[in-house]
Amino acid sequence: MTLRLLEDWCRGMDMNPRKALLVAGIPPTCNEAEIQEALQAGLASLGPHRLLGRMFRRDENRVVALIGLTQETSLAVVPKEIPGNGGAWRVIFKPPDPDNEFLSRLNEFLEGEGLTVAEFTKALGYGNDPFDLEPNLAPQVGTPMLAEALDEALQPALQYLKYRKLKVFSGNNPPEPGEEGFDSWLLHTTHMMKAWQVSDAEKRRRLLECLRSPAFDVIRVLKINNPLITVPECLQALEQVFGVIDNPRELQVKFLTTYQNPNEKLTAYALRLEPLIQKLVERGALEKEVVNQARLDQILAGAEDRALRRRLDLPAGPAPGLLQLLTLLKEDETAEEEEEDSLEDGSVETLT
Repeated sequence: MTLRLLEDWCRGMDMNPRKALLVAGIPPTCNEAEIQEALQAGLASLGPHRLLGRMFRRDENRVVALIGLTQETSLAVVPKEIPGNGGAWRVIFKPPDPDNEFLSRLNEFLEGEGLTVAEFTKALGYGNDPFDLEPNLAPQVGTPMLAEALDEALQPALQYLKYRKLKVFSGNNPPEPGEEGFDSWLLHTTHMMKAWQVSDAEKRRRLLECLRSPAFDVIRVLKINNPLITVPECLQALEQVFGVIDNPRELQVKFLTTYQNPNEKLTAYALRLEPLIQKLVERGALEKEVVNQARLDQILAGAEDRALRRRLDLPAGPAPGLLQLLTLLKEDETAEEEEEDSLEDGSVETLT
């Protein structure tokens, strides 16, 4: 399958093909909920996205899905395939034009550093003469000659700029402002490591970049003893120190005693439970077939509002998947907020 289908589909929907991708190889027996769950897990590194449509391919006896992205992204973070029912599902993506992507990221970098192109090229030893740049020129790049020169000189910097940095993790309990708890950090980092098409040495560098003490000290000591330590070995070591205990029984207890925090949104509570659910599946303490039901039961049991089950418009039959459940919870949150706003407006009218 070529990019032509992606481009034609996007043209028919009047959308930018660089803000979309195709997922192919989906068995025709998969329903929308199963597709949504696979997309949620496999495309997590791309940020918010949504399923725009499906098409049956008779020649392959498979379904292809069109996925909309909220923004253009880099080829480095788009996986070539994602796990799904019936095997791996192929991901087809039209990467941005290399020159345009370079110019865009260079401008973004210069703006963040408070530099002009003139200052930047002078620092690199080019000076201003070859490009006839004014000292106060705004950081906008437009000439192919400048782009070519900087592309050659800044290849290491480009590799740095072309990826989204990992979330910060220190291992402190509770996490400092701007830091992640271990379970959510590990889930995000694992997805990103699988998506990056770079060497293990580069992945290791990016991992160290996001760590703070004491987590950084753990990996630093390991790296001193073994300079060729791999990223999976680093993550395994961090999990042993900062992760939840591997004992399935203790994992079950932690899952069943994880409740909604005061002022915590239901959607945030559901997402906080997800790393625990995945660990339970990995340790064989929870069967995949009952994951949706276990998730729903715990959210209903752990929610502050005991009337949640009555309010949710739960579908008949099996429990909804993660994405469908998040949608229901979001609708409930929105309804509550609208009700509170209505009550506040009524109070104001009464006072006036």
